[in-house]
Parts: sequence; structure tokens; C-alpha cells
Amino acid sequence: MLSEKDIRGWNALDEAAERAGGYLAKPKRPLVIDYDYRAISNYCRERGISNEDLTEDELKQFEYNPPLVYG
Repeated sequence: MLSEKDIRGWNALDEAAERAGGYLAKPKRPLVIDYDYRAISNYCRERGISNEDLTEDELKQFEYNPPLVYG
């Protein structure tokens, strides 16, 4: 059974969602982007550049988004 504190928390969450114009849900993608660092290292070595010299477009190809696990 939910405690009074839990009920107040859920009510506050519902009110926040209503003010935001919808409901709150987990994001589809993680907020932190992971990269395949080994592939970045190889890419830079092959081209004779530093990883600091990569453009955003070049870096984007190395993004790694593992499947989300709920539970």
C-alpha cells in the first residue's frame, strides 16, 4: 500500500506533467552519447590527424547507442 508521502509524490508528478502539456516518460535515447573509441583511434591514425581535429559530422559516425534496458 502506498504511504501518504508516496501519494503526494505521485500527485506532484502528475501536476508537473499536466503543466508540461503531456506526460512524463523515459527518453528514447540516453542523454549521454557513447562513442566507439577504438574506431575513432583507428580512423584518426589512418588519416594522420588528432582526435581533437574531428568535425562533429565525422564524430557522429562513431556514436554507439546500446539498446535500452528497462526494468
